[in-house]
Amino acid sequence: MRVAAVSAILAAPATAVIVVPVELQRTADLQLSLERVVRSVINDQLKERCESDPKWFLTGPLEGRPPRGEFVETPENVAPRPKIVEQPFELFAYDEQFIASSAAAPRFPLAFRDALRTESKPVMGPFTTPDGTGAQYAIPTGWVNSPCMFMLGRLRPLPGSTRHLVSFTLTVFGVCFAIAALATTPLVLRVRRLARDIRGSATGGYSTIAPDQLRDELSSVTFVINETTAELRRRQTLIDDQDVAFRRLVDSAEEDAAQPLRALEGALGPLELGEATNAQPVLRLALSQVHDLTNRIENLVTAARLRTGAPADVSPIDLRDLAAGVVARVRAFAHALGVSVEANLDEAPLIVRANPALLDRAVANVVDNAIRYNRPGGRVVVGLAREGSRFRLWVTDDGPGVSDQLYRGLTAVRRFRGDENRNRRPDAPGLGLAIAREVADRAGLSFDLKRPGAGGFEAEFGGPIS
Repeated sequence: MRVAAVSAILAAPATAVIVVPVELQRTADLQLSLERVVRSVINDQLKERCESDPKWFLTGPLEGRPPRGEFVETPENVAPRPKIVEQPFELFAYDEQFIASSAAAPRFPLAFRDALRTESKPVMGPFTTPDGTGAQYAIPTGWVNSPCMFMLGRLRPLPGSTRHLVSFTLTVFGVCFAIAALATTPLVLRVRRLARDIRGSATGGYSTIAPDQLRDELSSVTFVINETTAELRRRQTLIDDQDVAFRRLVDSAEEDAAQPLRALEGALGPLELGEATNAQPVLRLALSQVHDLTNRIENLVTAARLRTGAPADVSPIDLRDLAAGVVARVRAFAHALGVSVEANLDEAPLIVRANPALLDRAVANVVDNAIRYNRPGGRVVVGLAREGSRFRLWVTDDGPGVSDQLYRGLTAVRRFRGDENRNRRPDAPGLGLAIAREVADRAGLSFDLKRPGAGGFEAEFGGPIS
């Protein structure tokens, strides 16, 4: 049904383009033939014939007219009016008032009369008959004071011209319709197939549509649709990541927030009740629990931000102030574990461009790991130095270090998932180290893990200075 409608819409103007010029050409040929015939018969012989018998003057046979010379019209004896039988070609005479002497002559067209009075030039125009449209041609003869001063020639269309025109139009329309149907059917089928593929792509998670073998405008639409589906797929992935990040944040709240809070409450309870004989170990444990709780909550929030893939706000950061702030925050936690923290920072400000909150969390996680996995009496050094147009920020500890297997796991390149804290394999990196690596990658910084020859472990950030 759609193919028929489209074919009809295309066939209609095509038919008009073919039929109208043909009909106009036929009319022009008819008018040209009439003009030539009329001009060829206007001569002295015609003038003599017309002026001698103007009442009976017209072309074509007349039924009811008496034979010439056998009847003389008088006031008492009037010749019978001839039967008006229209002929293919007719020529009528009119006087200076555009009045015809013949009873068979038609009324002189008013438009022709006005034109001849104004310019005295031949006039051509159409007239309507039951068989179709004919041509009529009026011309001044120049015979002054003559009943034949103007001549009106008429050329009728062939019998059945209207039926012929209708038949010709229908035939042309049928041919154009057939051509349009043959041309549009493959196109409509391709459009339907493309629409089906688009619906299948939407229900299949915006999968890519395979373009057909043709190379035309419709095929190019496939590439545009694939680009659009890729963008939709990217946005859907972002939405899914945001949903996963939110659910993981909720799932982790019990283990990473509620449990440390209960442990903190259990540690402070004896101190409140006066049951603790020595307050120092209780305070040390409470401090450790508070630090763990703060660290876990901040890592969960940071992981959720990174998991959503949303672009982070970037601004200039003084790395010296950032590193000094991290060291100041962890000194009490390190002291509670019997680890000393030293800062070896460049004296001059060192500016880089990154997200302050994310970069602060990345550095804090590395420092926290160096303290947490060190030994009592151990030492952690946070260093910052300028090396030409680049900087180097490193965190070194003198702890027991890591095994070869664990080191391979820590340095393996992997996609950030945001659930690394839930992986309990002994050789699996935690959420803090995964955040540090992801923040460095997004900020365009390098992040390397090293095992110094003297033992211990070292993590290093590097990048250009703004």
